[in-house]
Amino acid sequence: MKQEKQKSSVRPYKEWKEGLPKGKNKGAQFGILSKLHGNWVNWKGGPTGLHTTPMPSPGSSSETIFGVFHFKSQEYREQLKFTQVNAPVRNRAGSNEQFNGAVKYETAIMDMDEVLQHFEDGMYLWLGDNQMPWKDDSPYQNPPNLFKHTADAQSVETDGAEPVFEAGELGPQFVPPYQISRSGVIPHGTTIHLTGNIAASGEGKAPHIANLWEQQYLAVSPTMGINPEKDLIPGSLEKPEWTKLSREDQEGGGVNSGRAYFEKIFNYDKFGAAFPYTVQPNLKLSQANEGVKFKRYDMIELDSVHTTGIQGATINNPMVERYCRVARMRYRMWIEEVYDEAFGGLIEQLQYEQIVDFEFQFGSNGGTTLWPHIQVNTLRREQDIPKDKLLPSIQLPTEEHKEETFKNSSGGKVCPVMNHTRE
Repeated sequence: MKQEKQKSSVRPYKEWKEGLPKGKNKGAQFGILSKLHGNWVNWKGGPTGLHTTPMPSPGSSSETIFGVFHFKSQEYREQLKFTQVNAPVRNRAGSNEQFNGAVKYETAIMDMDEVLQHFEDGMYLWLGDNQMPWKDDSPYQNPPNLFKHTADAQSVETDGAEPVFEAGELGPQFVPPYQISRSGVIPHGTTIHLTGNIAASGEGKAPHIANLWEQQYLAVSPTMGINPEKDLIPGSLEKPEWTKLSREDQEGGGVNSGRAYFEKIFNYDKFGAAFPYTVQPNLKLSQANEGVKFKRYDMIELDSVHTTGIQGATINNPMVERYCRVARMRYRMWIEEVYDEAFGGLIEQLQYEQIVDFEFQFGSNGGTTLWPHIQVNTLRREQDIPKDKLLPSIQLPTEEHKEETFKNSSGGKVCPVMNHTRE
């Protein structure tokens, strides 16, 4: 009996040729990142951002016994700017051509006393729609950003390919495991690289941010000796009774107990930050969505660590690596369409949760303690905010300098198109 040959679900991409890709953004494809372009800010009377930050205590070192740490949490406002670069960034990989869509980001954060707390810049890249079999009408592949590049007589001769292969050769097609990457430079001395995908979408409802006391989103980690089922009240926002006891009177070893380790996080009440948000910051995101009518949302989920395969990275300068190592970073972003009559009807909203894992000092089990540093915020486009609700712009205290226009040897301006060559 003749068996019909199975059709492969991995289709070769379109053949690359000079002048590709083309499109309304000069060939750049941004996928879902096209929804980010512009300025996003907090507004008067709206929700604020909040961070939780554990730090080594003065006089301590990495060999200090567990429980000695400084904790700070506060509300903040932010100015987050995204800028599309409308020129595709070409990556040559032999049989494959990839044209990244680059979106620059800049953020500046002030506390509620108008003191600068953080600034950062970096880039998001759209890497390609990783669905197979390939769909010609995919909304994230028009224009295409992935192509096949077959060897031809000219490339064989120019690159000295003989006798290894000849014209017409084409290797395997690369299917990107991730749609999105984010790279960033943090002035404390850490460079981050995260990768991930569009993780969820929804119509006519608010996104589910997290379950109450869900461990992976708490500002306290198991290395502190926490047991959410025992140390928190399931289904309740009430503060547990044990938090009213002194450190010496805590169950399980007094000052050496896990509860003594993190009771200050429960009892913290400064700079607008208090329980339950100091324990589970993303409750502020859920609270901001209460009573808001949603048209749709998309969630992006990125991580510097993946179970298998290609990894991201967190790279630290020597002091940070030695005394407060940044070991991992997770990031969730919700791009939302919501109705708000005070803002003129249907507008866009952006929410995010960023969890950075610090590692320093001994844990209650003798290992290194993992300390979650968490940021959450709810932002809207500056252009959609009524004038009476706008907050002052945030300006970084940078030194003024005279702008110069870079020119080539013939006197013409240099165009920063990332195509490398024009054969």
